Amino acid sequence: MRLPKWTWQGFLTVTSVLMGASAVLLHLIGSAIHQTYLSQWGIDAGQFPKSTDWLVIQGYYGIWSALGIAFTALLKNAPWVILSGITVALYLAIVFGSWSPFGTRVDTPNRVSKWPGWARRFFLISVVGGVIAAALLPITLVLFLLAGIPAVIGKGIGEEVAVKQAQDFATGCAASKGACIRLLKEGKLIGEGYLIDSSSSHIAFLDVSLKKARVIARDGLELQATRLPTPQ
Repeated sequence: MRLPKWTWQGFLTVTSVLMGASAVLLHLIGSAIHQTYLSQWGIDAGQFPKSTDWLVIQGYYGIWSALGIAFTALLKNAPWVILSGITVALYLAIVFGSWSPFGTRVDTPNRVSKWPGWARRFFLISVVGGVIAAALLPITLVLFLLAGIPAVIGKGIGEEVAVKQAQDFATGCAASKGACIRLLKEGKLIGEGYLIDSSSSHIAFLDVSLKKARVIARDGLELQATRLPTPQ
């Protein structure tokens, strides 16, 4: 059996397709992270549009984080993972192998050839229809799972980021890892808390006094940091 020969044209075509699919996948994951993260705070993501580059970068970090979580989970359940791999391998060997529980195969084609023409056609149509219908079930399931992977990954990461930030913010401005900000307009204090997101028109922050997420117009606002980064 000869392996197909690769050409530069074929290599470039495959590379371009993979890069395009990866860009779309990263964009979908980044968009899901952004929307889920803001929805956890009760904030409308439509007020904080992000560029394509920002979404792709967030999708990259999202995949990186998801791979770390998956590796940790697989490591904790290594015996079950190995057992599952062995089970799947044995199942595929039985399905696609030449093994038969009766020792010999039934000579179905010879029997069918003795049937009348209309019966053979009916049998062939029934078999083909049944095979197609049976094949549609796993194919549809696989496509459904593949299509939902970006949304599931992005949603899980967005929720995790929001929960971790909420836990950090609950410790207060003096003890939290994230620094608080003060929002002033014409020298008057509008609020103090943690920055959640910002756009060219609005700012979303967690008001520590009200313990609620707020979205206010950015026009004329001054943002002040409450503390400087601490040296390591």
